[in-house]
Amino acid sequence: MSLKLLLLLLFIAVLISLFSGLYFLVRDQGQSHRTVNSLFFRVTFSLMIIAVLIYGFYTGEIVPHGL
Repeated sequence: MSLKLLLLLLFIAVLISLFSGLYFLVRDQGQSHRTVNSLFFRVTFSLMIIAVLIYGFYTGEIVPHGL
């Protein structure tokens, strides 16, 4: 699997987690832990994106075009 595809999938997972957290916040009104779980997954996916970017830059598979 290409790193760019992996980054895209992780970004989509972050967006899904973001909107599910908003939904749980409005729906549950703070009565459950689903909003906190959504935040945990969003942070985890974001850290995975950073790790994949660092790996991609290190191996040369992802090259910045502006430099």
